Order: sequence, then structure tokens, then C-alpha cells
Amino acid sequence: MLYPQLTPTRCVVSLNGMWELAREHEPGNHHEGFTAEKHVAVPASYNDLYAEEGFRMWKDGMWYQRTFAVPKTLKDERLVLRFGAVAYRARVFVNGREVGGHEGGHLPFECEVTDVVKWNKPNLVCVRCENRLSATTVPMGELRNAGENGQFAGQYPDVPFDFFPYAGIQRDVCLYTTPKAAYLESVRVTTAVGADGVATVTVAGRVVGVGEDLYVTVGCVSRQTHKEYGGGHSLVSIGGNFTVDVRIPDAELWDVFQPNLYDAVIRLFNGNDVVDMYEQRFGIRTIRVTGNRLLLNDKPVYLQGFGRHEDFPIIGRGLCHAANVRDHELLKWVNANSYRTTHYPYSEELVRLADEQGILLIAEAPAVSVNFDHLQDESVRRELYERHSTTLKELIDRDFNAPSVIAWSVANEATTNRPAARDYFAALAGHVRRLDSTRPVTMVTCKVEDDLVMDAFDMVGVNFYPGWYHEPGLGLGEPFANAKASMRHALETLHRKFNKPILVAEFGADCLAGLHSLPAEQWSEEYQADLIMTLIDVIRECDFVVGEHVWNFADFKTAQNFPRAGGNRKGAFTRDRQPKMVAHLLRRRWAVPRYDVAPPAPQ
Repeated sequence: MLYPQLTPTRCVVSLNGMWELAREHEPGNHHEGFTAEKHVAVPASYNDLYAEEGFRMWKDGMWYQRTFAVPKTLKDERLVLRFGAVAYRARVFVNGREVGGHEGGHLPFECEVTDVVKWNKPNLVCVRCENRLSATTVPMGELRNAGENGQFAGQYPDVPFDFFPYAGIQRDVCLYTTPKAAYLESVRVTTAVGADGVATVTVAGRVVGVGEDLYVTVGCVSRQTHKEYGGGHSLVSIGGNFTVDVRIPDAELWDVFQPNLYDAVIRLFNGNDVVDMYEQRFGIRTIRVTGNRLLLNDKPVYLQGFGRHEDFPIIGRGLCHAANVRDHELLKWVNANSYRTTHYPYSEELVRLADEQGILLIAEAPAVSVNFDHLQDESVRRELYERHSTTLKELIDRDFNAPSVIAWSVANEATTNRPAARDYFAALAGHVRRLDSTRPVTMVTCKVEDDLVMDAFDMVGVNFYPGWYHEPGLGLGEPFANAKASMRHALETLHRKFNKPILVAEFGADCLAGLHSLPAEQWSEEYQADLIMTLIDVIRECDFVVGEHVWNFADFKTAQNFPRAGGNRKGAFTRDRQPKMVAHLLRRRWAVPRYDVAPPAPQ
């Protein structure tokens, strides 16, 4: 599935804006239109838009509708209705006819509507979404007495994870066109750089359609210099596949300090006529794990940054370009170079921004708090595995060409100390490697002493909170002495057991902005700042650690519960993106690279 793009052969019509909304109080013919309860902004989560608590907590059927017209100039084109993400399940109807749907609230899907739309009158699109989770959804949810991962369960949102399960049409909606007869369906770009510095760019993809003489040409253009590199052509096979190589002799590598990008210009011909055209952005870089190092372009890179959430006041998890720009500006300001897309795939637009700005991403599947106490039945585990593996395939298909994505994370904080987890996650790791052999595969555990699965991965991710959930308070004598010892023990234990590089994927403490205390006490700005900076010292004493990700970039909304005062307050920034004390300290600390790798001198 290609990202929607305006080209000489393709058109994109946005369907964002004001839609109508109604709760499904009882089954009916809502797909043919309904009486609206509210106006709703698209994209946005619906949960925090209204004063009534009933909308915030609604997780059953929620209906969206709007009308749209199709310009007559598009009558000879193939028409596709595309959704960036709808949580959690979606069914789509156009003019009363069901045209498609999707399960999973974080990845795009599309429905062809060429033969459904009307050309001389308004068209009605209705979308039913619902957000009921279970033991076999990704993520899991509504698990009563969910054991050690269920401390946040008990009321809606009744979920075993600590963030609010926002719902609705949360990313862009558009109508786009392709040619009818034949069109480019998918494109993958892989790169290799020889010892002579010459890069070979391999562009492979699939064509759908028919023609007497279908073939594809590819050329590449540098976004920095605008220099063009001629390619070759490939006849389209009977199965619709093609492969074209392009040589770039003076390749400019993509990295953190110089995020050099290229466009692969792909043209589909039928004889002498251009049938379709698409531009696929890519970067030339390598990423691999060797020994105790993570190497970017064969140089060690140390990940400093955060776990994050797509979370912002009013819009919830809804796509907001302004918020994305602000967040990345703050990441650059604080001298972060990376983040993990905790705990689900983020928007395509955010990934594209990371490509442009040289921010490294660990792209994570929405498999948070997988609890094997609820998966003791093999058939239930199998059902979850099928959804989990499908989601990973969709994620990899979407982000394969993004140079900013340097690793795939299959899950976060599963009960990896259960025997059934071993085969489950080993199979998932193999599944991901078959889909993409160019990136490391990881996951994030919270089990230090008894994890059974991390040997299946290239890199160990660990969440550990000494000084907060363990050994809380300053203690007597040396401040945070117990917390420091606990962090050191955890890291050494994991490395001794698995002999792999480690990313400290979460550590930190809650903090109420503006609360001060001397001596430092929990929830104060001083406590959060002192603890995080102390633990960074310990983390960097361990040569096998390849990164530190503070939890969290910014405060975020959670369920109402006694551990949470207006949400999770572990952010280095407030929810409205103002810095706490720790942000200033991190800025100074992260200005000095851990390894002898520094930005190039200005030209």
C-alpha cells in the first residue's frame, strides 16, 4: 500500500474536516445514514471532545458519516478511499454498501470505491468503529484480575496498560486515484554500498493491471543536490513484479546529523505511454548489531531519547501536524536523537518527519502487556498470534522504506517469564526477519531475573524503575544508593544471561510540574531530575548498553486511578509541551555524545 501522493497520474482529495457522530445505542440501518448526536473533527479521538462522560467512555459502536462529491474529471480513474487509522475495528460503507474494513487501530487501510460512487449527486460515507478489546486483540484489554500487569484495570478503560485507549477516526481520510488499466501497487527500496563508495539502489515492486507492453523505469534524484541518476527498466512479469537497479557513485549517506534523502522516480509504461508515476523517498544507510554495539553506517551510535505517546490535549491520539512539528522541535532542542514508538505504530506523517530530521525510531507493534496467564489455551494463543503477526506485517510493509526506522520491536512488557511465551516470541522474531532482514529485531521486557525470551532477539530492551516502583525515596546516606545498585544489578544480570547489547527502554519517575522540595521528595521536580541523572550515570558505566530512553517525553492521559493524578506525569515535558527541570538537565547531558561521534563541521 503506497502513501497517497499527487503526481501527474494520481490525484488526492482530502476528506478531513467536520463529520457527524452518533453512538450505536441499538442496532439499526446506520450504514444508510443516521441522525447525528454531535459534530466531530476528523482526524481526532472522539473521547475528549465533549463535556459528557458518556462519550469519553464509549467503546461500543460509534458511527461517523459525511457526504462528498467526486469531480467529474476523475470519472475515468480508479477511486480508493483510504484511512490512516481507525481504532480499533472499522467497517466502511459508501452509499449504503459495505466496501471494506479493518482490525487494528494504528495502521492504514483502504477500500476501492470505483463502482460504488455516484457522479451526479452527493455520496454518503458511513464508518462504524468500536473499541472493545479482549485476550486476542492487539493490544489486549478488558481482562479482569489481569495479575501483575493488571494494576491499572478495574474500571473503564479496563485495560492492562497505562495509557488511555483513545478511539475513533484518528488519522487522515482521503480519496485518491490511480489509473484504471494498470497501476503501481507497492514499492520497496533496498540499498547497498560497496567498498568503492558506489551505492546500488534496488527498487522492487508490484504492478496491478493489464497492458500489451508493460514495463517500469526508475531514476533517482538527490534531495540535497538535485542531481539525477539514471536507472534502467524492467519488464513487468506475469505476476506483476518488477526489479530495477540504480547506481549512485557519490552516495550521500543518511544519518542523524545529515539525513540525506533521495527520491526514486518510478514510471509505469504501456508501450510508449506513461500509465502511472510514483516517487518513493528513501535514504542510503546501514544498521546492524555487532558485539555490544549498534552500528549506523558502520559507526557506533548511542540512542538517547524517550519513550513517547501520540497524546495531546483535546485531540487525544488524533493526527495533528502542528503537534508533531512541536514535538520534534523539542526533541532536537533537548539533543535527543531517537525514540521508541511506544506502544503502537505512530502516524506515517511522524515517520516521514523523522526521515527528514534524522531522528532514529524503534517502530513497535501495538502488543503491550501481553499476558500469558490469559493465553493458557493453545487455540487462544494461536488466534492472538495470527493477529499479532498480521499487524507486524502491516507495520513493516508501511515503514520498510523509512531510513529513520532502525529496528522493529514486537512487543512491550509481556509476561515473558511464562513458558508459553518462549515459543510465541521466538516465532514472531523469525516472522519479522523473514519480512525484513535489513534491521535488528527486538522487544522490551520488564522481567530481569526470569525472562525466557530475549535470546531470540538481536538487542535486549528493558524497562526498569529503581527509585520509583522499586527502592522509592532518596534513602539514607548516599542519595539513591539502592536505586543505583538495583539498576546496575539488573543490567549486568541481563547481559550475563543473554550476552546482547541492551537498550534501557524505560526509566524515570512521576513529577508534578511546579512542585519543589528540598530535600528532594517523590513527585517533585528535584526528585525526578536527580533520579534520572543519577541513573544515567549508572547506565553509562555499562559498556554493553547502547541507549537510554527516559520514560516519558511528555505527560499523557491514562485511566482514572489512584497511582495517576491527571494521567501519567513521568514526562520531561508537560502534556502541553513545557519543559520540566529534568528537560534542561538532559539537554546539557545529551549535548556531549557518548561515543566519539560528533556532528560534522558547518560547511
